[in-house]
Amino acid sequence: MKPDRFFYTAAGAIFLVLIVLGFQHYIFHGKHSDDSPIAPVMLAIVVAHSSAIFAWFVGFFVQALLISTHNRRVHMTLGWGVVGIAALIAVTGPLVAYRSIQVAPEQVIFDWPGPQFLLVMFTEIALFAAFVTIGVLNRKRPRIHRPMMLMACIVIVSGATARIAQVGSIFGYHHWMGIFGPVVSLGALLLVVRAAMTRSFDRPFAMGLAVMVVVTLIAGRLAVTSTWVDWAGMILKR
Repeated sequence: MKPDRFFYTAAGAIFLVLIVLGFQHYIFHGKHSDDSPIAPVMLAIVVAHSSAIFAWFVGFFVQALLISTHNRRVHMTLGWGVVGIAALIAVTGPLVAYRSIQVAPEQVIFDWPGPQFLLVMFTEIALFAAFVTIGVLNRKRPRIHRPMMLMACIVIVSGATARIAQVGSIFGYHHWMGIFGPVVSLGALLLVVRAAMTRSFDRPFAMGLAVMVVVTLIAGRLAVTSTWVDWAGMILKR
């Protein structure tokens, strides 16, 4: 097994562990991380979105495992199913964000009031869709395809890391550092580990990570502006 192929399989396993740890209350008890029940009006869309998220990370791990065991043909066949899952995430993600803030607009998340945090959630899904699109368009160019699909995982695993108490005790719960600090740190660690394993620097991966940092920082800044607050107010009234 080549080190590069082992790297992506190991990364997929790490993501699955984080998903289970972060969403254990939902997976085993059907509740939020604070043990509060899911609002009935949100239940259907939450189930659809969370199922798609879990299927995505299982799919990433399986796809990486197929490549590591030289089952490229099966990998290519299953790939379109994974794309379908990604499309479901891209559709349900904004709906979950919109409905969760509309149901409880007074909630404060990482010190962002609900309407402000709406932009942060929209940005995450937009980045996920962008990384998946780039990865799919370059599906015959592994040098770009693999790191872009990896970045798609990194950008949405924040939903899990944000719910892990041990992670919160390190990064806190304030604005950008609270939600994106853990995943950017994980991405940087994976970049270093991959460089050590393959003795090469993955430029597409590094560029993807840099884009994520810049875009999320900008979104975090824009979220607190009066312009976005006004737009969010109009969006939430619909």
